[in-house]
Amino acid sequence: MIRTFFPATAALLAWASPALAQQADAEPSSIEADDAPAAAFELIEHRVAATPHASSAAAADTPVMTVAAARHERPKGRERFLAFIRAAELRHALPNGLLDALIAVESAYQPGVVSRAGAMGLAQLMPATARALGVLDPFDARMNVDGGARFLRAMLDKFGSVTLALAAYNAGPAAVMRARGIPANSETPTYVRKVLSAWRLGSF
Repeated sequence: MIRTFFPATAALLAWASPALAQQADAEPSSIEADDAPAAAFELIEHRVAATPHASSAAAADTPVMTVAAARHERPKGRERFLAFIRAAELRHALPNGLLDALIAVESAYQPGVVSRAGAMGLAQLMPATARALGVLDPFDARMNVDGGARFLRAMLDKFGSVTLALAAYNAGPAAVMRARGIPANSETPTYVRKVLSAWRLGSF
């Protein structure tokens, strides 16, 4: 299998090293964007997304996973971005359909969503992560999807497991290394199950 790596990917792999375990007990909320590079991958609390024009607090508390996606129906908007997603999966040698499932859970194919923690776009990239990946405009669908694909590829290469790669995408590689598995927090186990379920079922 031929894998295509970009300069940003090499940097990701360098950051996702055993040294991350030394980044110990820093709470995600205490990490600044200009801290050590590993901090860029503390992808915290982005299970909830709302458009900038959400009409109420209740709308902001709506889970990213829409009713349609939860029922494994075809989410609105998916067809607009499917070509980008499939191309990124091929370019970065991702398992077929995995990035598609991840984006379904992360943003329900809504390119303009921003989570309460500040994660942006289709692949829900945190600001520091987007900068580290060279994603200049997180709301550009192509750039965002490619950035998410590169980060997911780096996590697959680091952990050698789809399950752990998804956990690292959600909670950050340092959290997975500290937990020696899926972090037992209130979000990551459910997130991993949702993405794996969507992936196994294939196209919605």
